[in-house]
Amino acid sequence: MKYLIYPIIICFIVFGNVSNAIADISNEIANTKEIELKHYKKVNLPYSSAELEKYYYWGENGLQLSPDMPFPLRFTNKEFLYQPKLFDYLGKTPFYFPHCYFYYKNILYKGVIQMARGDNDQAFTFQLYSYDDQGGVIDAILLYQVQSGEISYWNDFIINPNGKILITQYQHDNFIESDENPNELIINPEKNQIDTKTVEFQMTPSGIFNLVE
Repeated sequence: MKYLIYPIIICFIVFGNVSNAIADISNEIANTKEIELKHYKKVNLPYSSAELEKYYYWGENGLQLSPDMPFPLRFTNKEFLYQPKLFDYLGKTPFYFPHCYFYYKNILYKGVIQMARGDNDQAFTFQLYSYDDQGGVIDAILLYQVQSGEISYWNDFIINPNGKILITQYQHDNFIESDENPNELIINPEKNQIDTKTVEFQMTPSGIFNLVE
């Protein structure tokens, strides 16, 4: 009978070590998340694009970042390779500026500022990422964009407490084809003509940004 006790004792030791290992991993993930969030400021909803206007300005050389930007961080490989929704015609760079975070339905959301690459210029952008409990990216979306070139783009947005995100997109053609020479671009005489489009997304309990049709 006493020989049957030894396997039982061994099982308790093994399972005890496994439980301790799982607890250590969970604590490590929690500590890593806490360290990363120190670079961000916690915000409450609603949160809107008005909070971002102080982080850029127009200078002699075009669009410039505010000198008060935080120290930049580097995207993880998965974050860098993940293409945010509405991120059309733009290219990511490896670095970003941590900005804010909040929780919705127990899902962590982090907002970052980045000077993304356009066709011939740079664009000031604000991207929102959602994360699972292990720190992996669930989804991402471009909420704010300011860019000027042949075509100017800019957005307004608001993230509401009910998880609805309302985005108003503006577009203005600064140059148009000349009637006399189709290969020549001239300054658009209709300076006040601005194309506007409104889109709505819903943050889901799983962390996905769903387009509301």
